[in-house]
Amino acid sequence: MAAHDNSEDPNYDVDVLIVGAGPTGLALAAQLAAFGASFRIIDRRQAPGTESRAIAIQPRTLEALRPFGVSGELVAAGRPARELHLHLPEETLEVDLFDTGLEDSAFQQLLFLPQTETERILTQHLLSRRVRIERGAELQDLERLDPEDPFAGMEAKIQRMDRGIERIRARYVVGADGAGSTVRAKAGMDWRGGAYPDTFILADVEIDGAEQDAVHSYPTEDGFLFLFPLGGSATWRMIAIKPPHRPATLETMQELADTFTHGALHVRDPKWISAFRLSHQMAEYFQRGSVFLAGDAAHVHSPVAAQGMNTGIQDALNLGWKLALGARGLASDELIDSYHAERRPVGQEVMSTTDRIFKLATSRNGLKKLPRTKLLPALAPKAMGWDGLRSQLFRTMAQLNINYRGSSMVDAGDSRRPALLARGVRPGDRLPDADVIHQDRERRLQDLVATPGFSILLSGPGWPQDAPHQLRAALPHLAGLLNIQQLTVGSSLIANSPGIIKDVSGLAFHRLGLSSRRPELLVIRPDGYVGYRSSGRDITGAVEYLQRLTGESVAEPAAGETLSA
Repeated sequence: MAAHDNSEDPNYDVDVLIVGAGPTGLALAAQLAAFGASFRIIDRRQAPGTESRAIAIQPRTLEALRPFGVSGELVAAGRPARELHLHLPEETLEVDLFDTGLEDSAFQQLLFLPQTETERILTQHLLSRRVRIERGAELQDLERLDPEDPFAGMEAKIQRMDRGIERIRARYVVGADGAGSTVRAKAGMDWRGGAYPDTFILADVEIDGAEQDAVHSYPTEDGFLFLFPLGGSATWRMIAIKPPHRPATLETMQELADTFTHGALHVRDPKWISAFRLSHQMAEYFQRGSVFLAGDAAHVHSPVAAQGMNTGIQDALNLGWKLALGARGLASDELIDSYHAERRPVGQEVMSTTDRIFKLATSRNGLKKLPRTKLLPALAPKAMGWDGLRSQLFRTMAQLNINYRGSSMVDAGDSRRPALLARGVRPGDRLPDADVIHQDRERRLQDLVATPGFSILLSGPGWPQDAPHQLRAALPHLAGLLNIQQLTVGSSLIANSPGIIKDVSGLAFHRLGLSSRRPELLVIRPDGYVGYRSSGRDITGAVEYLQRLTGESVAEPAAGETLSA
């Protein structure tokens, strides 16, 4: 259990019940623990999984996990892939991976790490926070605490292997329990989509003949063969379409390798072989009253482009801070409801994109296979030489381009001056990263705003020394949840202060679209996205924005009074 496993509200045993301890549930638990929220996390499995399943971690996911101090450990344990080797009929095209377009991230690589290791590292982090995963605990039923009010909380009936039935009253329930989600079924949430026609075969194996530290793809008229570099107990993950009526064995894997590589590879020492079907399905709603879905419980799709686990972790980190604030009475209903509005479009886009790519990679019917068999060999060499295209492709794959610009939970204080916001980041964009100086140490900007709460960046000239005090005084309900810093351009010789971030290189100002001659203010949400941006030293708009998110009534200033700093 968590150190804070009892709700302060006597109507609830716990504020958040997380069902499922895969990467999504563990990431959600990490964020709730950072906020000191009351929660429990249960899983019907009596022990962690032993199958590696998801194996790739994208740069944005490493950024998003940064506040918990686990990103460095993940990188150290994983194996970066530097190249994609596209084995075409007439040539092998070697494509550098993530060598362009990711300059504003500290993580400029596609990291391969078995899911078992990702779960182990997240679990160790939770143990360090005195959070225990309750295993052998299976959800059997969900009932509303108030039949007339779907937002009043839920009672969960739990079958425990060690002590029978337990009932838990929770303010919120989050289903992170996979594609066959019991939470989704018990909450009556629609699940729509379908399965792909083929059966696939997957194995973690040793392979002789494949160049290390690269992803290998062998597209042919018969489909595809993929090899992904792994760390841990096996060196390679191999995946292909399973031939009809053939078992999932080492012999079948070798036959596939011979077919696609003309005998160039030798497959041996399998650690795990499995046959499986893939589907593309999504919940119609990610929220129903007090019940939420995240990760595979909300959306499943093809594993191409390595988006699934990463999307689930980012679902969790969009939701966790909202529920943590809601449990304290510091979240408006609109903020809680924004989870579905912000994350379902992301899930839909990922599912649509991976579905298109997957059909191009696997179709063996007539015209549908032409893009793979004819267009890819003809166009890929030219396309990969176009830096602009590769940059956008890599940023999309790395999930750095995901934004919430259309969300009601972001706001621009300069709607009357749109030209100002055309430069750099806009409300709803991810905060770009850069090297900066803080208290005589070189730091990353994202690290300095990776706190459980809201960060406010004051940039440009003219900010009075008492500006942070004015902001805190105007937002007393957010005491302990405001991190206010002043971002300055200039020499490292400028006097040090805990509240001063020095952008000596100017890259942070450049990437944010700020000017050293014009004061501006940015509010960074706890999930690392810019929530609010305005120019000038009037802090009224920022205060009102944070009051709106946290459900506080906006105080009317006295006649002629402003909150200008």
